[in-house]
Amino acid sequence: DHGDDTMTDPCTGLMWQKNTAPGTYNWQNALLYCEDLSLADYGDWRLPNVRELQSIVDYGRFDPSIDTTVFGAVSGIYWSSTSDARFPDSAWLVNFGNGYINIGGDGKGFFYYVRAVRSGP
Repeated sequence: DHGDDTMTDPCTGLMWQKNTAPGTYNWQNALLYCEDLSLADYGDWRLPNVRELQSIVDYGRFDPSIDTTVFGAVSGIYWSSTSDARFPDSAWLVNFGNGYINIGGDGKGFFYYVRAVRSGP
């Protein structure tokens, strides 16, 4: 915990936005939110890919399935930057209510939660 609304995962080296972005976003706006984010004097934030997002799921917890002593979290579905190769109008999602990874079969126009990431220091 860097004390500035960010934390670095010592296992992956990734720096995370500690709190969920305010509101919900469609996929395109989720990408833009992360790209435009200026947090802790860094401007190189991005929407995490599905594996990065899965790396912060805590499968020993439920509703939300994330360590809430580290992260602020909504028990809901979060966008990843990973499009589904079979259905390019869909992207992979991580459900922090139960830890499941899903294909966003509803399409990129639906609204879900966002958390930004950047490569570590």
